[in-house]
Amino acid sequence: MPSFVLDTSVVMQWFHHSKELHVSQAKLIWQDMSSGKINIILPDILFLELLNAFIKGKNSSPDDSYSILTELYKSPIMITEVSLPILEIAARLMEQYNMASYDAYFLALAQYEVCKLISDDQKAHGQIKDGSVIMLENYHSG
Repeated sequence: MPSFVLDTSVVMQWFHHSKELHVSQAKLIWQDMSSGKINIILPDILFLELLNAFIKGKNSSPDDSYSILTELYKSPIMITEVSLPILEIAARLMEQYNMASYDAYFLALAQYEVCKLISDDQKAHGQIKDGSVIMLENYHSG
């Protein structure tokens, strides 16, 4: 079964749909995960980014935000802790692609897990053309 790392731009679209462009593809990933067609791996830092995006960016209440995060924790995903081996890869990717540490970490996790990153963040990950990143708009059912 194929595995994928998702970045925050994809997971956000599972819960907040306004002004998002690729909700149908994001929902397809959720369906594929829920039906056991694919495995999803998320770094624990994603939950901090989501919480910030929900409350600061989408004006969600703390209670609603916590409820969404609880639902995500209960879903069939693998959550990984930040680790030194992945940080080492991320540091190299930061330099190679001139990207922020958190954007590099998602890509580094995918490399470490020998899978692909799915992203809807064109600015951070759209520049990577080596096949290690699938842009959300190009996702097709696993």
